[in-house]
Amino acid sequence: MNKKSKNIFIKNFTNLSLNQGINIIVAIVITPILFQNLGDSQFGLVNLAFSIFMLISIIVSYGYHLNGPKQISLLTKLNHEADLIKDLVSLRLVIAAILSILILALTYSTNLFNNYELIILFSIPILFSEALHPVFYLQGKNNLSVLAILNAFSKLFYLGLIVLSINNENDAFKVNFIYGCVLLLSYLAYWILFFQKNKLKFVFAGINKIKYRFKENFQFFMSSLAGHISIHSGLIILKLFVNDSELGKFALANRIAFLLRMIPVFIIQSVLQNASKINHNNSFKLNNYLNYYFKRGLIITFLIGLFFTVFSKWIILIFSGQEIIYSNQILSLLSFIPFMAMLNFKNILLILVNEKKEILNNATWISLFIMLPLAFVLSFYYKGFGLAVALLISEIINFLIHYILLKNDK
Repeated sequence: MNKKSKNIFIKNFTNLSLNQGINIIVAIVITPILFQNLGDSQFGLVNLAFSIFMLISIIVSYGYHLNGPKQISLLTKLNHEADLIKDLVSLRLVIAAILSILILALTYSTNLFNNYELIILFSIPILFSEALHPVFYLQGKNNLSVLAILNAFSKLFYLGLIVLSINNENDAFKVNFIYGCVLLLSYLAYWILFFQKNKLKFVFAGINKIKYRFKENFQFFMSSLAGHISIHSGLIILKLFVNDSELGKFALANRIAFLLRMIPVFIIQSVLQNASKINHNNSFKLNNYLNYYFKRGLIITFLIGLFFTVFSKWIILIFSGQEIIYSNQILSLLSFIPFMAMLNFKNILLILVNEKKEILNNATWISLFIMLPLAFVLSFYYKGFGLAVALLISEIINFLIHYILLKNDK
């Protein structure tokens, strides 16, 4: 392991950790405000809508969060980078606009979002913020410090607006609206400054370019869609079997677990650029490089899971402002999801650096087709506890399927 590779990993992981540190601090402050001011039912519905839009937003990103950084890292000329940026942002904006129209149509013509229609409609800015998200570029340029600054500014501004705006359950529709608008304006400001600084002009990509990018990344999009359905569909499934109060208590624990679930993602993002470059030269060296971080990642995520399980009572107390035994118990189970997710670290990186789109697509969809029936059955019989166990089992199944398909391909 050479010093340069370690330094890049440390730099990337530190910036991503600062990102998540800000998210955790904001969550610690904002969650009790929302939980107490909105009540458990409205809090659950706000988080349900957020989960729905996290699922929909993966359609907007169109899989370029997976291979976009690699494409950027291999480009050497600024004008080529700018062309790629224009193509991806244009494609994403078109998708966001189409999805927004569909959501409006569904909301006004069906009862699909009965009793939380306003929350759904005011969550639409989240889609456009995802369309402008610059993470694929900043990650590809190993410039995640800028992302950390953007995240800190936007989340603290979001926190301030929530404190000022959310006073009772009638304000529930404002939560996701404020979140989406703040991110949208932050990312828009970044791109405006980027193009002005580099004396470039943003021109919306033509229809042929958009069609090309659409075809190019279809398999990565399908695999990322399946992966995010596995991660974000839990609250949507649970809503079918529990009342809004229990949904809110589960959402509280799930919100914390989701923050922890990002740790393996950060480790993957931190090593992807170096792994892509190493792979062109020496597969043996690549394997050693991945093993180095895989072993350490397993240790870190296991210790984190242990810590959050032992102290779940006090962690829920910090996040909610009150003791909720049900949420404590759910968090104790969900705390080990990062460890289970870390098992798939090497498989995902080997697939990404070798552009094995078909394997990734097949693995994620097979995992999803196993996860969904499992989640439905266990949620039906055991409610939130069943769903928590299903989410844990799904991470193990996901790892095994990726491993088997990758091994068979070799």
